[in-house]
Amino acid sequence: MMKVFGLIFSVLLAVTSVGGYVILDAKILAGEKQISDGQKQLKAGQTALKEGKAKLADGKMQLAEGKSEYKKAYDNKLMVLADTLFNSGEGFEDGRQQIADGDQQVAQGEDKISAGEEKLAAGKLQLNWGKTQLETAKQVRTGCVLGAFFFGLLSIFLAILWRRPLAQLLKNR
Repeated sequence: MMKVFGLIFSVLLAVTSVGGYVILDAKILAGEKQISDGQKQLKAGQTALKEGKAKLADGKMQLAEGKSEYKKAYDNKLMVLADTLFNSGEGFEDGRQQIADGDQQVAQGEDKISAGEEKLAAGKLQLNWGKTQLETAKQVRTGCVLGAFFFGLLSIFLAILWRRPLAQLLKNR
């Protein structure tokens, strides 16, 4: 009776190995697609971050030019007097407000760039982790193929080796 259980167990291990291979193969294919999609997203994120940094640098440059022009105009006492007399000082007040808005926009841009860099770094980590998991799954899939081959051969060998005693065992019962 132990021979029957041994043979059945060997066949079950072979079938389980084949099933493991099939399941892992499907998951590996899905994982490879996710890795590919992740690499595309990472590349798009790097491009967007680069564009954002360029836009921020341009905004900083415009803000610096605006501050410089405002300072030159404010240092000119004649312009200050003319603005006060003809415009009730609203021209320089507008300038100060625009500079304050520009400072706020630059600060928001820096925050967005910082958040984008963090998100990009997290994406790189996830992509690397996914690649590691994919390589491990491929190794396990290879193990399943080897297991299926080994247990299949073992089942065949045991069936041939125990054929006569099994036939006699089943006749007696």
